[in-house]
Amino acid sequence: MSINLKLALPPLLGLVLIILLLQIYWQPMQLEKAKSTFEKHTHALLLLGEAGIIQNLLERDLGALFAGIEHLENSDQTRWKNITLYNDNGKQLYPIFKRNPEKIINNNALILITHPLNIQGTPLGRLEFDADWGREKLDVIENINDVRNMVILLVVLSLLISTFSQYRIIYRPLKRLGIGAHKIAQGNFNVKLPATAKDEIGELTDSFCLMMEELAFQKKSLDEHAIVSATDRHGVITYVNNKFLDISGYTREDLIGKTHRVITSNTHEAAFYRNMWETITRGDTWHGAMCDMKKTGENFWASSTIIPFLNAQGVAERYMCIRTDITDQKLAEQQLRYMANHDSLTGLPTRRLCKENLSTAIAIARREKNKVAILFIDLDGFKAINDTLGHEAGDLLLMSVAERLALSLREADTVARIGGDEFLIILNDINYPQNTTRVAQTIINSLAQPFTLNNNIACISASIGIALYPDHEQEPEALIKRADEVMYAIKLQGKNNYAFPEDLK
Repeated sequence: MSINLKLALPPLLGLVLIILLLQIYWQPMQLEKAKSTFEKHTHALLLLGEAGIIQNLLERDLGALFAGIEHLENSDQTRWKNITLYNDNGKQLYPIFKRNPEKIINNNALILITHPLNIQGTPLGRLEFDADWGREKLDVIENINDVRNMVILLVVLSLLISTFSQYRIIYRPLKRLGIGAHKIAQGNFNVKLPATAKDEIGELTDSFCLMMEELAFQKKSLDEHAIVSATDRHGVITYVNNKFLDISGYTREDLIGKTHRVITSNTHEAAFYRNMWETITRGDTWHGAMCDMKKTGENFWASSTIIPFLNAQGVAERYMCIRTDITDQKLAEQQLRYMANHDSLTGLPTRRLCKENLSTAIAIARREKNKVAILFIDLDGFKAINDTLGHEAGDLLLMSVAERLALSLREADTVARIGGDEFLIILNDINYPQNTTRVAQTIINSLAQPFTLNNNIACISASIGIALYPDHEQEPEALIKRADEVMYAIKLQGKNNYAFPEDLK
């Protein structure tokens, strides 16, 4: 129900109530008062004319008595019908014969009048007749109708004036406020509201304008620093701010009417998005870091908050997503993780990352019933080169060794620097030990080739200890330790060689 109808309803109910009061209470009351006045007037007339009737009764002149009564009955002035005269004993004197009841006039304009006839307090009898007050009654009803119509007209005019005033003073300003609120809800803050009177509606309008200015300021601040988008309950994009367009590289035409799959990258698994949708569809706010894709194909990271807007039934009907660009932060984190897990000189994984990769490789091998090989490599002659040619040459030698080791392996294998001149290689998916020996021999041959270090030629060799999962050890640390022990045994036996634990026995 509109507020306009709500404002008009009380006056309409008041009008109906007034009409009912006039019809049910006031009109019958006025008729009853007029009837009582008519009866008093009739008795007054009888008092003026009863002397002749009393005299005829006392003289027992029935002819004159009947003639007088008939004159009263047939007079247009009195309009008295069915006059009956009774003596003091209640005997009917006139008319001599009782009238047929069916011939008595039946009219709601007739009033039964009973008038006592007395002389000096002594009752002589009574007159009874039907007095016709139809003319008076019609006059009263006409007056009542005139008054009632005038009251109704005044009430209707008051209602029209009140309704028009309410429309101008209340309904129209509230309607404008409603239109303004709807525009603001759609993100349009360019709303102009006309000045209003200094009353409660004016105060409400002023407060609304202040609220709109504050919301516009907040939106501007948000748009300058946050990536904002809105969708319907199906995830179809209905709004994006300029920051969203600047970051993603898309236009509004590219995005409006589409879903966020337009910018989805392949970074997250399906379970990630499933959890997100389960959270927001049950009415909860979702927070998380999300990687999306620009129009150029480049990924960007955003700290995202998705807020559901619920209807009266508690069901989400639209969503707003507020993102903050954290791409630089993510890149810095990735860089820190890389630096923490990779050797700064050679770029190879450190011992920590190597152990993580080894744990993963063993888990896969355990599931697929394959083998994993560990090659623990120590460079022979590195210390002499580092001492004679200097640390710079030693660093160049380590970088060159890292390159040759990488070239000797498959892409799925891992090579890591775990110490000064110690390297660790993980060979995945090994079916036969012979596959490991071929790799070990390739490494020995590659490292046996001379290295050019700042116009100096340097030669080294390598001692390689080999351990297999699950043949020699079951756990990553134990497997590394076993390969390390084999490597030291080789160095004691002459260096520049490789061996398995069983070879030492």
